[in-house]
Amino acid sequence: MDKNQFGGSWTELKIEVLETYARQFLTVFKNQPNQKLLYFDGFAGSGDIEFEKINDEDSHKIEGAAIRILKIDKPRSFNMYYFVEKKKGLAASLEKKIKDQFPDKEAYVQAKDCNEKLVALAKFLRSDKGKAFKVLGFIDPKGLQLEWSSLEGLRGLTIDLWILNPTSGTNRVLVRKGEIDESWLKRLELFLGMNREEIKNHFYSKRPTLFGDLDIVKENDPIRKLHELYASRIAGNIFK
Repeated sequence: MDKNQFGGSWTELKIEVLETYARQFLTVFKNQPNQKLLYFDGFAGSGDIEFEKINDEDSHKIEGAAIRILKIDKPRSFNMYYFVEKKKGLAASLEKKIKDQFPDKEAYVQAKDCNEKLVALAKFLRSDKGKAFKVLGFIDPKGLQLEWSSLEGLRGLTIDLWILNPTSGTNRVLVRKGEIDESWLKRLELFLGMNREEIKNHFYSKRPTLFGDLDIVKENDPIRKLHELYASRIAGNIFK
């Protein structure tokens, strides 16, 4: 059976921050009852999160972001909720929790790829029905699953979108001498929307050696460089 397992206080903290922001988002529209609001979660999980035992801290379970957002009724709630979770077991678990706990809310669970559903979201928001909605989106993958092409479809749309990309793992991908595995190169191309030469030129430099030839060297602090590159590309290409 699939389980939604994470560890560390960071997971709890980011859910609390997201919930706080969602309440602020809803407060903006508390006196606009006719304004339709949509919440989109691209990696929704099962509805709860199990924490494994770490040091002296006992294993425990907390409510995931999906359930926390569904529970918000004041100052108002969202009109529609759309949850995407690729793992069918986790999606089925979330769907059951929603039916049991929130039978009156218009919520949909799709066991699909987030990229596919982001494209569908963009198409919906450009339709006559979709133009009536303001959107809060939350994208929190475990790795580099989010593809640049799926974000490009959101260009020009009015949407509050949180993207929490775990960039720390890329330090292992960007090996010291630039001989990146082919499968990881393809993943980075999809993730950044850049070709491999652009990627290598950003993270590596050629420096002369004592013997007069050139050596390929990874730039310092690649995690920070990736974060800054990704953020600047989104700001310059997708959103204002």
